[in-house]
Amino acid sequence: MSNKNIKLVQLPSPNFVPERDKDKPLVLEVSHLGIDFGGLTAVNEFNIGMSPTEISGLIGPNGAGKTTVFNLLTKVYEPTRGTILLDGKDTHGMNTIQVNQAGIARTFQNIRLFDKLTVEDNVKIGLHNNIHYHMPTGVFRLPK
Repeated sequence: MSNKNIKLVQLPSPNFVPERDKDKPLVLEVSHLGIDFGGLTAVNEFNIGMSPTEISGLIGPNGAGKTTVFNLLTKVYEPTRGTILLDGKDTHGMNTIQVNQAGIARTFQNIRLFDKLTVEDNVKIGLHNNIHYHMPTGVFRLPK
């Protein structure tokens, strides 16, 4: 991969934190994240900090590593280097399910919706990790 088309822009701070969140700890802090596949470095030195009320996006051309970053954050891939802190807790050693239960989840680009369900019901299916009931209470729709 050639670096001749890459332009680095210096920012006043490595992590921009909105004024309203300066007194709050970051909910996601990623430092020096990277992964290698054989001899290929797919992601190198990825850093980001997100505050509780911040909405962020990751943009770039095809092949830039966006999906790989999300796979690293959700532990689909194990990072070769770097740290991921979620609410101050290191996710090293966590698996995908544990990271999901801690609050990081993802969808895939080939989303398959249930045709017979409403939009709301399709979204509710993704909440299954947050619903706590046993099979009999769910089948008979008994209170929790």
